[in-house]
Amino acid sequence: MSLCTVVEVRAIVDPKHLTDDDIASIIAHASNVIVLNTGASVDIDDDILSTACVHLATSMVLQKMKFTGELAAQIKLGNESQSNSIDIDITRHEQLAEKYMKKFRYATTGFSILYGRAGVKVVNNEE
Repeated sequence: MSLCTVVEVRAIVDPKHLTDDDIASIIAHASNVIVLNTGASVDIDDDILSTACVHLATSMVLQKMKFTGELAAQIKLGNESQSNSIDIDITRHEQLAEKYMKKFRYATTGFSILYGRAGVKVVNNEE
């Protein structure tokens, strides 16, 4: 089981040369990375982890598109050229995934704030 779906990843990035099975295997890998980083379970139904999975899988799909040449850094056709900020997009999605993983860890960490009073004639004053 994965933390997000192919449809959710394709809503952000839609590669032409990657099949749904390719994206599903990327999602499975992203889910495993998130589980290892957060200590959560893959079977958990949490919106924060699902969003982290979408962003991490998106960054991995963008990397795959970059390596296969589908989304090159610069494309030149005749006299026209186009530059893509693919590295910036990859970094942005990785940062968003890390942000949501940190948010999940913070929300699920059980901690308590110690409370006490101390001082002269404050606690259990017998006078």
